[in-house]
Amino acid sequence: MTQTLIADMFYVFFLIFLAYFLVLTAFYIFLAILGLIEGKKRFRESEREDYPLVYLSTFAVPVSVIIPAHNEELWIRDSVLSVTNLNYPNFELIVVDDGSTDKTLQILTDTLKLKPAVKTYIKHYKNGQVHEILRSGKYPNVTVISKSQGLKKAGAVNSGLNIAKNDYICVIDADTVLEPNALLKVMAHIAKDRDRIIGAGSGFGLANGLKMKDGRIIERNHSINPLVVYQNLEYIRSFIGNRIGWSKYNAMPNVAGGFGMWRRDVLYELGGYSADYTCEDLEMTFRCHDYIAKNKEKDLKILMLPYYVSWTEGPSNITSLFSQRDRWQRVINETVSRYKYMIFNPKYGSFAFLTLPYFLFYELFGVYIEIISMAFVTIGWLCGILGIKTFLAFLALMILSQIIVSLMSILAFLRSQRQFTIYYTAYLVALSFFEFILYRPIISAAKLYGTFNYFRKIRTFDQYTREKRAV
Repeated sequence: MTQTLIADMFYVFFLIFLAYFLVLTAFYIFLAILGLIEGKKRFRESEREDYPLVYLSTFAVPVSVIIPAHNEELWIRDSVLSVTNLNYPNFELIVVDDGSTDKTLQILTDTLKLKPAVKTYIKHYKNGQVHEILRSGKYPNVTVISKSQGLKKAGAVNSGLNIAKNDYICVIDADTVLEPNALLKVMAHIAKDRDRIIGAGSGFGLANGLKMKDGRIIERNHSINPLVVYQNLEYIRSFIGNRIGWSKYNAMPNVAGGFGMWRRDVLYELGGYSADYTCEDLEMTFRCHDYIAKNKEKDLKILMLPYYVSWTEGPSNITSLFSQRDRWQRVINETVSRYKYMIFNPKYGSFAFLTLPYFLFYELFGVYIEIISMAFVTIGWLCGILGIKTFLAFLALMILSQIIVSLMSILAFLRSQRQFTIYYTAYLVALSFFEFILYRPIISAAKLYGTFNYFRKIRTFDQYTREKRAV
């Protein structure tokens, strides 16, 4: 093989890698622009909404809030009380203690004044062994289910579904604190089109650094730990920059487990959540898109709303972050593999041509393409095949593309809401310039390890160690 032929092959592969990153960047910019437009539109609608009238209305859509909890003694009290503090006229709360071995159940008992309840329990969904159903003596609309751990988070949520009585189901994590108007904003939007909206997600940020009392945020001093800040930046890119854009075309990729709203009749038809996957939220969203395609005549949809409705704890150290992203990558592999028949299938509309190709070429293969392309270009430069200018230009493209998308997402976020101080926002912007060097390698390594564990058939739901909280 001649040296000229080798050089030509290098340039061909270089152009392929270059095209990949240019297309990916263009796709992200397209979504960020859509997010900017759609987010602003949603907030104009919110500003025109008569929330006091919704609150006082006897026609407010009833909601069942389900909190699955396993060893959540550090968060469960604030999480539960944040729900009891909601400005919403018609809801019930179901807390499922999923075999906790710490003080979770005791804290629930003390906080809610629990006592045994006589309640019919019909097992519609796979949930594991239920020991006891308890009723709050302090809050009439609060019920606690005590069960054995099993079937992961999906089994715990299914236990709550078995006794939920309302038309919409809101599932939140046990380390999540809701904003007082969370249900009011989301359900005011859903109520306008109940026949078509089967699911909805909304934005949330990281609670690290926030000070709380009795489920209410009293000081919003967000953590300046770079790992936490980068995760907040990721959430902004995902919720504001990506998912709202996807939502416009009914191609929402994931109604996140931190805050997810589903119509109960659809969950019933689908048999509840599945414990066959590492996580339950992504698979349920994909399954609902399958349901939408099979009921095309109903013109159903899944929404992403721009409101920051809750705050949830995020990993604050590399070990915990790595564990979380390992698990996330496993469920992406599991879910895309399970629903691969949807990819480029006209029956599934925009979801098949926008969302699934993104998951396939970025979430699954992207980490390999990124690492291989960098290694390839570096070797080409070291061997004298690619010039130093070409090498630096390629590296600059990879770094600048992420910076541009991040800045556009932050801009869309700032135009629609004010969750962070100007100083914290400036910190977000500053760190975005170093994300490719400081944060991206950790995420890429976790994705590789998660893929390795997927092929090892590891399907455990690993909960990272919670951060000690100041009280």
